[in-house]
Amino acid sequence: MTTASPIRLAVTLANEGQGVLTGEPSGTLAEGLAFCVAVWDVGRRFLRGNALARERLGEASEPACHRVLHGRAAPCPGCPLDGPQAAFATDWAACVGLGGDDAGPAGIVSVFSPAAGGFDASRLAAVLEYAVTAVFVVDRAYRLVYVNAAFERLHGKGREELLGHSLAVVAGPVHFARFQKDVQEILRNGSGTEEEIRLTLDGRERSFMAARLPLAGPSGEVDALCGMLTEITAHRQAQRDLDVAKRRYQAIVEDQSELVVRLDPKLRRLFVNRAAARFSGRPPEAALGGLFLEALPEEEAEPLRRRILALGPRAPTTDIRHRFRLPGGSEHYLSWTVRAIFDETGQVGEYQATGRDVTAYWHMERELVKSESKYKDIFENSAEGIFQFDPSGAMVACNPALARILGYAGAEEALREQGDLFCRIQAHQDDRLEFLRLLALHGRIFDFEMQVVRRDGRAVWLSVNARAVLDEAGRLLRVEGAARDITDRKRAEDERMLLVSAVDQSAEGLAIVSRDFRLEYANPAFAQIVGGGQGQPGSLDLGPRLAAFLGESVRKMLALGLRWSGRVRLTRDEDEEAVTDTLISPVRDASGQIVNHILLVRDITYETGLEKRLRQVEKLEAIGVLAGGVAHDFNNLLTPILLNTEMILADIPWRDPLRKPLADVVRASERARDLVRQLLTFSRQGELTVGPLPLPPLVKETVKLARGMVEARVDIRQQISELALTILADPAQIHQVLMNLCLNAAQAMPEGGVMEVGLAAVPEPPRPGAASIAAGLPLTELAEGPYARLWVSDTGHGMPPDIAERIFEPFFTTKRPGQGTGMGLAAVHGIVKGCGGAVVVTSAVGEGSRFEVYLPLIPRQAPPDSAQLIGASSSS
Repeated sequence: MTTASPIRLAVTLANEGQGVLTGEPSGTLAEGLAFCVAVWDVGRRFLRGNALARERLGEASEPACHRVLHGRAAPCPGCPLDGPQAAFATDWAACVGLGGDDAGPAGIVSVFSPAAGGFDASRLAAVLEYAVTAVFVVDRAYRLVYVNAAFERLHGKGREELLGHSLAVVAGPVHFARFQKDVQEILRNGSGTEEEIRLTLDGRERSFMAARLPLAGPSGEVDALCGMLTEITAHRQAQRDLDVAKRRYQAIVEDQSELVVRLDPKLRRLFVNRAAARFSGRPPEAALGGLFLEALPEEEAEPLRRRILALGPRAPTTDIRHRFRLPGGSEHYLSWTVRAIFDETGQVGEYQATGRDVTAYWHMERELVKSESKYKDIFENSAEGIFQFDPSGAMVACNPALARILGYAGAEEALREQGDLFCRIQAHQDDRLEFLRLLALHGRIFDFEMQVVRRDGRAVWLSVNARAVLDEAGRLLRVEGAARDITDRKRAEDERMLLVSAVDQSAEGLAIVSRDFRLEYANPAFAQIVGGGQGQPGSLDLGPRLAAFLGESVRKMLALGLRWSGRVRLTRDEDEEAVTDTLISPVRDASGQIVNHILLVRDITYETGLEKRLRQVEKLEAIGVLAGGVAHDFNNLLTPILLNTEMILADIPWRDPLRKPLADVVRASERARDLVRQLLTFSRQGELTVGPLPLPPLVKETVKLARGMVEARVDIRQQISELALTILADPAQIHQVLMNLCLNAAQAMPEGGVMEVGLAAVPEPPRPGAASIAAGLPLTELAEGPYARLWVSDTGHGMPPDIAERIFEPFFTTKRPGQGTGMGLAAVHGIVKGCGGAVVVTSAVGEGSRFEVYLPLIPRQAPPDSAQLIGASSSS
C-alpha cells in the first residue's frame, strides 16, 4: 500500500475550509494519520491539530510554523500567507492556505512528519556550491538537473551548457556506459557506491574518487542520482613519488657498505640492511625485534643505550664505539652514529644508526696527532689535552682541554705565555729531566706521570704521551703529545693503596664473600688464622674453609640482611684446633641491595686457653682452701682418738683381747693422718722442711725404689742430667711427687710398656700450648730464669681431654673403688705450686701420657752456658 504524500493530505483537508478538524470526517481522519496535522492562524500561531501535532508542538518554545516545520527564523519564501501561491511543500512537510476573503487566506493547514522542523536541507545548497568536490545530480533519464561550481570548473562549461543535457555528452561513451551499469546496481541494492576512476580532461589523464548515491522523492521512490568526483591526481602522484623515493632509499641503504639499522623508541631493531646482516652473520629477518647492542656484555651495553636514550631535540645525535665478536671468534671495533628522529609533538619516533667497521682506525688512533690540519676537529674537541712545545720549552699549540687542565680560560691565553712554560709548570724538576731523558732515548714516551702546577697554584697529576718530531738532519723541531688529568685517579689510587695496606697488614682476618657465599678476597691475616702458621694468600684454597663460618643458621640470618657474631671453632692443618671471634656483616650498594658479605675474624685461641687455665687454677685454688679446712678439722678429730688409743694400749696387758682391735684403731688413725698430711700438702698448709735440694741424687734414688714397686713388664728408662741441678724444696715432697707420677705411669700400662723418667735443665719456663694441660702456678705467672725439667712418660692407654682436665682435682680417680684415693696428682699440684713451679700434661688416647714438672733452679754465681744447661746423659 502506498502512503499518501503530505501535499495531497494537506490539499484534501484545506478543502473543508476554516472549519477543518472541527467536524467530521476530517477530525477522525486526522487522528488516524501517521502525520502531524496542524491548523495555523494568519499570525502563524498554532490553533488546533491532531494528537501527534499537539504532542509535537507542545514541546516548541516558540511555535511559529516556519520555526517548527523548517527551522527558519523568518517565514518561508513560498508561504501561502505571503503570496499568490496556494501551497508550499518540502519532502517532509506541506502547507496549504485555507479559504478566506479577497485579502488572502484565513490560515494554513499543515501536514508534516513528526520528525520535521530541525533543519532545512536547502541550506546545504550553499555548502555544495562552494565544495571542492564536483557534485552533480541526474534524473532517471540521465539528464543533468544539478551541478555545483566545482563540476563546472572541472569540465570548463557553464551551468546553462550542462543542465538538461545527457551525462553522456560530458562523460564520454565509455564512462557513461560504466555509470549506467553502476546505476542499475544502485537501484537494485538501494545503496551508494564508491570507486577510483581515471578521466581524460584537458588532454591529460586525471584520477578521481567517484561516489554515487540514490536520491528518493517525496513518494519514497528513487527519482534521481547524485554523483561526486573528488580529484586525487596529486595524491596519487605524491604516492607514486613516495614509492619511488622509498625504492631509491631502499636501494641506497641496501647497496651501501655501511651498516644501517633503524630502531624503535625502545631500541629494538625495525630494519637492518644487507651489510649489517652480512656482518652479524644472520639473515635480516632474524635480527628484527632484537635489542640494539644485545651481543655486548650488559655492563658495556647499558651505558651506551643510556647515551642513545638521552638524545633530545637540542642534541639529536651521538657517536658510540664498542667491540664486537663475530661468530667465528674474530674481534672487531664498530663505530655508530645514532640520530633521533622526532615527530611533530617532539617525541622520539625512531632512531637511525649508521655504523662502520673501524678496527684498523681504532688501532691507529694514537697516530692521529701527526697532522694537526687533518684532525683539527679531534684536536679542538678532544677531552685530553693536546700540546706542542718547541725546543725552548715555549708552547706553540694546545687545545682547549689542555688550557683547562693548566688553569687557563682558553687556548689563546695559554699560548700568550712567554718563555719556557714547560719548565715553569713542573712541580718537580726531576720529573721534567726524566721525561726529556726518556724522550731523547726512545723518541716517544707513553703514560709518563708527572705533577704540574696550574696557573692558580693548585697541583695536578698528568699522564703524558709524547713524541719528538725531528727534521731531516735529526734536529728536534718540536715535542707534541697529549696529556690527561689523572688527579682524581691518583687520589683514588692513594686512598685505595692506603686501604689495601691497612687491610693487608691488619692483625684481624678479613674476607669478602659474594651473595652466594663464594670467596672473593681474603687478607693475609685471614689466611694465617684459618690455615695456621703456614697460611698465606694464594698458598691455600680458602674457599672450602669458609664452611666453618657460614653454617646453615648463619646463612639464613645473612639472607635476612642481619649481622652475625660469635665464636667459631676451626680445625687447621695437622688437626690443630683454633677458636675465632667472628663478625659477619652484609655490604650494600647505593640502592640498599646486598652485594657482598664481609667477615672479620680475630684469633682468640691463646685467650681461650688462658681462660680455660684460669678457670682450672681458680677451681684448684677453691678446692685447696676447702681441702685445707677439712684437713685441719679432721686432724683435730684424729688427735684425741689416736692419743687415747695409744694410752689404753700402754695400760692393758699384752694378752688382753682388746689389744688387737685397739691396734687396728691406731693403724687406721695413722693412715687417716697420712691422708690429712696429703690434703695439707695439696693446700700448702703442711709443715715443710724447705732448703736447697740437689735433684739428680733424689731422682736416681726414687727411680730405684720405684723399680721394686712396679711390675717387671714395665721397662723403666731414665735420662738424668749429671749437672748439679739444685732447687729450693722439701725432699720428702719432691720424692712424693716423683713416686706418684711413676706409680700412675705404671698403672696406666697394665699390659706392660716403657716408662721414661728424665731430668734436664731448660733456660726458660714453658709457654702455654693448645694441646697441653697445666697445673701448679699458671704458666703466664712463672718467673723468668732457668728451670729444672723433671718428666715421666708412659706408653699406656692415654687420656681423653675431658678426663685430663680433671686429674688434678682431689678425690677424682678413674680407678675402681679401693684402688686409689684420688689424692696423688692433687698432692703433686699442691707441692709443685708451693715450689713456684708448674706441671704440664700431654696425653692422647692410645698414645700414652707425659707429665713434665718445671721447678725453678737456685741461681748460681757462675751459671753454666746454654750448652751445659741442655746437656744430659742417658742410662737405662
